[in-house]
Amino acid sequence: MVPVPGGEAPEIINRLSTKKKLKAFLKDLQNEKLNLTLEIGADHSFWPLFLTLHKVVIAAGGWVKNQDGHLLIIERNGKLDMPKGKLEFHERIEKCAVREVEEECKVKGLKITGAPTKTVHCYSVKDGFAIKTTFWYPMYTEHSKKLKPQKEEGITDVYWASPKKLRKKLAKMPSYNSLKEVFDMYVKEEVTA
Repeated sequence: MVPVPGGEAPEIINRLSTKKKLKAFLKDLQNEKLNLTLEIGADHSFWPLFLTLHKVVIAAGGWVKNQDGHLLIIERNGKLDMPKGKLEFHERIEKCAVREVEEECKVKGLKITGAPTKTVHCYSVKDGFAIKTTFWYPMYTEHSKKLKPQKEEGITDVYWASPKKLRKKLAKMPSYNSLKEVFDMYVKEEVTA
């Protein structure tokens, strides 16, 4: 679901007028009984209702490349991902991004090289739902020592991937929808290189 300017929304959203109806709708999405991509007006009454059911989470991570131009990839919970984590109280977002990459992959010497890209996704938590905004910073490192996954975070593997290697991995293992565009863009670098 994506907010767009204005107050318009598809009829399916217009019918979600109570928390009970919205919870049932969100559970159907999570259980894959529904598979929708919707654009909803940012001024639509749906958004305040939607936000009341979600815990807000802010996170940061890295789109990290090494001296060979390879991308740092992690495998977490059976999916391809990039290192990221939650912002701590009184922490600057840039510091969070670097800290999380260091913790999750044991990578050192990270340098932020540009402005972040933002992704937003929703997921279920023990007592309801969460909406997570992640700020992905482009980073560079010359780190050449062995990478080590942070197992206690559900990370089973960490490695440097060329566009070709990532394309092969994506054919065998799913990624998160919020990273699909990022991974597709990187895989296309192989074609233009």
